Amino acid sequence: MTTSTKPFVLHIDDEPDDLKPWKEEVASQGGIDIDICHPQDVTEASIKKASLLLVDFKIEKWPERANAPALALRPPNGLAVLATLQEKAQELDSAENVKRSRAYTLYTAVIQDVARELVHQPHIVARAHNLEWIFEKSGAEQPIADRARRVAELAGAVQSLPQDWPGEAAASATEALHAWLALPKDATWIEAATREVRRCRPPIHEFAEHTHGIGVVRWALHKILPYPTFLLDEAHLAARLRVSLKSLRSVVDTPAFAALFGAARYTGQLASFLGRRWWRAGIEHVIFEATADSPGDLVVLHKMLKEKVSAIEVQEAPRLFPVLGTQFKTKDDLATEDAVVEVRPDDWPPFADEAWALRADLEDAPELKAVAVEDER
Repeated sequence: MTTSTKPFVLHIDDEPDDLKPWKEEVASQGGIDIDICHPQDVTEASIKKASLLLVDFKIEKWPERANAPALALRPPNGLAVLATLQEKAQELDSAENVKRSRAYTLYTAVIQDVARELVHQPHIVARAHNLEWIFEKSGAEQPIADRARRVAELAGAVQSLPQDWPGEAAASATEALHAWLALPKDATWIEAATREVRRCRPPIHEFAEHTHGIGVVRWALHKILPYPTFLLDEAHLAARLRVSLKSLRSVVDTPAFAALFGAARYTGQLASFLGRRWWRAGIEHVIFEATADSPGDLVVLHKMLKEKVSAIEVQEAPRLFPVLGTQFKTKDDLATEDAVVEVRPDDWPPFADEAWALRADLEDAPELKAVAVEDER
């Protein structure tokens, strides 16, 4: 791994003195150092030290910028500042002939201004602006403790990358990825999981080398965690088990549920960044073992679930579907087959499971209606 030092977060804001509570919250996550400074006070030393740069989008209190003689010396917002810092970091590293991994992220209360015509999904907006992530700093869905945890988790994920990504040797590159993902080596389903990971085209060779592993972090943030791939979120796990999403969420932290599915819980880097995730191969193995005498029998599966996790609420529908709502956000209820239509958002990875929306939602969500497709089932 890179070093044994703490991940360092460099937060750039035009009012750093107002962010003392935020600084304390991030530091309270443990194992994280953070410094908050005005863009005028950024130093080369702090850039070189940073595992994660976090820049506020709206930068208004900067007299030196306002008085700069040339337009090119007046970056209008945090996106422009980040682009400058990315190039400066590259210059510093090249001058010293060192390899450093850094994530570049934006901090904003107005993601709609950053997204422009895009849907307000952080991974989609970040990708469009050549960033790792967009952290939203307002709203009931984004409490300060949750934001701080995710900032610390991303900084830690960057810090955990190998100092020299072994991209030239296929076996070594794959081993580095599996270690970063914490793929269980002794799991009986490891071969299936390995195939599923490989199917998702991880950038583990020249691109990982070129980006010092950040390409892998970006792949996980932009193409894996937000979608049903080799990892499943709560909604897709509930759909696979044919249980209600609400009841699943009520039991996932219980010992009974952990005893049944704990070995399939994803514990690698960014494990809680967007919420709990499970290895698809691990879940399928549990289901296979439970229904070995009657493969695919939903009655047998549900009987086992109720015996092991009594509080879970099973659903009799032969299939259940997680559905997207406005801004392509997954809704809190699952739907049955007669109520859904397939949608194909532009950014949806071809290796992910199909995306679905409620047919009844199309008229009220133009972004969904635009990507709905003819029923091909």
